[in-house]
Amino acid sequence: MKRFTVVGWLCAGVVGSLSFWLFQILTGDSTIPQFMGEQIAAQGGYAARWAPLIGWGVHLGVSLSYALLFAVIIAVLPTRSSAATLGAGLILAAVLGWITTLLTTPAITATIRILSGQGFPAELPGLNTGGDLPLYNHLLFFGVVWVFTALVPALVWPPGD
Repeated sequence: MKRFTVVGWLCAGVVGSLSFWLFQILTGDSTIPQFMGEQIAAQGGYAARWAPLIGWGVHLGVSLSYALLFAVIIAVLPTRSSAATLGAGLILAAVLGWITTLLTTPAITATIRILSGQGFPAELPGLNTGGDLPLYNHLLFFGVVWVFTALVPALVWPPGD
């Protein structure tokens, strides 16, 4: 039986956000929480000392939202076995990883403008169609979410429980 747990969702979102951040630390000089915080603080006229808190607040909010979306979809998928749920979850992780990668640039632009008090941008940049580090990072994130919302429950609660 598939179960949705708040603890599983929170763990998925928080650990996923930390793995996303760590991937960026290991593969580059800047991170999304750092960039978002600095941009929102600068463009919104907020004190620079608030940039880390702003950046991490946005990053955790997005991560928890994505983890919740994944967990809800997994919970309502009409699969009849743990194996089917796990397989569907892997496919879902790949699809959501790809979609969120495509939307990265326009989403970041809109988020910065809205949270800095400038409103929704009149024009958004194009989709991110590159199959490079951002895609790998989003796939890593949704892989972590899959572990907490599909694999762990399948191991903890045997079929028919």
